[in-house]
Amino acid sequence: MRTPICLCALAAALAFAGCATKGGPGLEGSADGAYAGDGLSVDPNAAAYDPNDPNVGAFAEGASGNFEDRYARVTDSGLQPLLFTFDSYELPPDELAKADAAAQYLLNNPSHVMIIEGHCDERGSNEYNLSLSEQRAGGVRDYIAAYGIDPARLQTRAFGEEKPADPGHNEEAYRLNRRAEFVPYK
Repeated sequence: MRTPICLCALAAALAFAGCATKGGPGLEGSADGAYAGDGLSVDPNAAAYDPNDPNVGAFAEGASGNFEDRYARVTDSGLQPLLFTFDSYELPPDELAKADAAAQYLLNNPSHVMIIEGHCDERGSNEYNLSLSEQRAGGVRDYIAAYGIDPARLQTRAFGEEKPADPGHNEEAYRLNRRAEFVPYK
């Protein structure tokens, strides 16, 4: 059983080493143990998550693999990407309405599931951007789950800089590429 623990420790060390080699200020809040969910307006302790709800865990029972393999993608959800500031995985207060809309979508559609895709702009190493996009997707997932959404209904994907929303090489393109996208399935 020591091997998985060692692998987790190694992965964590590499992720933090990647942050230090990027240059600049690093991830906001990471030095003091903060995570992407800190400072959110949703109180996870006040969430309506009910473990006795018959739908809780129903999405994970007997299921394996990705949502893409088991569900049909919803293309007309109207959900907008949540945009991040440079070199950060903190959910910007002026973008929270987009995460709120994604949570409300799942509350209104209890049989649907969602993949949250994390993305970065092209600046930084591939390893750093992959780690940052993973943290972005995870922070948004935690925020949405705080609404009482069964965590089994949420998956994350980290794409780093590999799938830009805008292929440009300027500040506006970078702004659009630092994002989390909401991809619902039914």
